[in-house]
Amino acid sequence: MENDIYTIYLISFLTFVAVIILIEGSYLLFRGIREEGVVKMNRRLKLLSAGGAHGKEVLNLLRRNELSSNEVVNRVLTKIPRIKLIDRTLEQAGLTISVSRYLLTQLLLIVVSVSILFYGLNFHPAISFLIGAMAGFFLPVFYVSIKRKDRLDKFTEQLPDTLDYIARSLRAGNPFSASLKGVANEMQDPTGSEFGITFDEMNYGLELEDALKNLGRRSGSEEMNMFITAVLIQKTTGGNLADVLNRIATVMRARAGVIRDVAVLSAEMRASSYILIALPFFVAGAISIFNPGYLDVLFDNPVGQIVILVQLVLMLIGYLIMRRMINFHV
Repeated sequence: MENDIYTIYLISFLTFVAVIILIEGSYLLFRGIREEGVVKMNRRLKLLSAGGAHGKEVLNLLRRNELSSNEVVNRVLTKIPRIKLIDRTLEQAGLTISVSRYLLTQLLLIVVSVSILFYGLNFHPAISFLIGAMAGFFLPVFYVSIKRKDRLDKFTEQLPDTLDYIARSLRAGNPFSASLKGVANEMQDPTGSEFGITFDEMNYGLELEDALKNLGRRSGSEEMNMFITAVLIQKTTGGNLADVLNRIATVMRARAGVIRDVAVLSAEMRASSYILIALPFFVAGAISIFNPGYLDVLFDNPVGQIVILVQLVLMLIGYLIMRRMINFHV
């Protein structure tokens, strides 16, 4: 009877959360349809604010530094040390969610995970909190990391063609700023949008060096930093920038080929790591299907719950070690 009450409480809580998410999603969809231009402008200004610490005095009026749409929450978040790293990471991942909503998502996932473990699986409160807190905190982190890596891969793929485009534009007699505008109009995201932000910053009065440094900080791409370094050196020493960009594009293509070769050679180790991580869950699921109740002692007994917690921690450590072993820096 007591378990039934806990189940009713859990279902009610999850229903409440689902309704809140549905209302919020409907509101955002309605606002996006009615205020598409405003949303685009706010995103452009948000990208400007995530660029970094360069040229703050020039863009002080444009950079709202909004980590939340709520002014009180925004003031509180801006006082948290290194909170801008989260904002920049979200921008590098290509996500439009604000820092406050990202933190709120983590909090909701922690509450839901702890509730499921405590009320649904009858875990000990301390163990429920530890496992739920880790799951709710790290799941959004992993998701953002995956999105960020995908976006960086797109940068790596698009940058050589982008540099060739800029080189052709310079040979045609166009200034560097006009070449950036052409990239913003012709190239796909994320390269097009990032170069468009850089062009806007220069139009707003920011120096070329500061605008390019902001571009590098927003993108987080090593290839982008190669391009920025070449442009800044050419600005100081002179020379044919078009030829330099063509050579850098050639180097980037060769580097991308080496990275693909390394990925092929390490595919077996990568697959082995995924299999080793998934194997305990697969075996536990198979045992639960073919012999129901066999693993109940792990969930009902506090010692068994501690064993589960320790195993999850060891699996996480093993995954990080294996990932470190198979990630080769080129």
